[in-house]
Amino acid sequence: MKKTFLYMASIAVAASLLSSCGNNNRLAKDIEGTWQANPAAVATSSPGIMTMTDTWTFTGEDPNATGGTLLIASLASVEWPLAEGSDTIAPQGNAYAVSVSASVNINATWNLDSKDPDDEILVSIDPKSIVVNIDPAGVAMSTSGSPAPLDSIPPYIYGAVKAELTKAVQARFFPVNKLEDVEINGNKLKFEVPSGKEKADDVKVYLTRQTGSAE
Repeated sequence: MKKTFLYMASIAVAASLLSSCGNNNRLAKDIEGTWQANPAAVATSSPGIMTMTDTWTFTGEDPNATGGTLLIASLASVEWPLAEGSDTIAPQGNAYAVSVSASVNINATWNLDSKDPDDEILVSIDPKSIVVNIDPAGVAMSTSGSPAPLDSIPPYIYGAVKAELTKAVQARFFPVNKLEDVEINGNKLKFEVPSGKEKADDVKVYLTRQTGSAE
């Protein structure tokens, strides 16, 4: 009787492990592909408005992989109201602003969390991989509501906007080391990431599948 009990218990454990492995493979397989978020406002240290539209592309190393590479890309839009009265940009007393479009790319890796592989994914972002490129065709400037020639924008403005955008990207993504409460429903993906702020709640992320499809 004792041997029968031990035999049945071992079967139950094996079945549980197989089921867990199947669930793990399903999550890893389902999350592969490119997912896009809606445009979101991003906090900056300077007055102005910044929005970013993120895409997350998960790629597996092989058909049975439970991890792989992650590319986080974003299209950013920055509207930066500048101080009045700079005769290097606009006539004295005129209000003016600059708007910039840019692209952001960050490389990372992902793996299912062995402690909770059903709905948590570990992420390792390469801090040196961040690339911010300002689109020259997406730069505009206005003075008192009227467009200004692009060649009137001093080079330091480009540098200042790029530096501000880089800081915002670092603040948003560098704290991300885990995706928690991962749920995939059809073409919808949601999870939570660390906010990077002390005593602040995790940030909920909602994405829609753009490429790839779960079988």
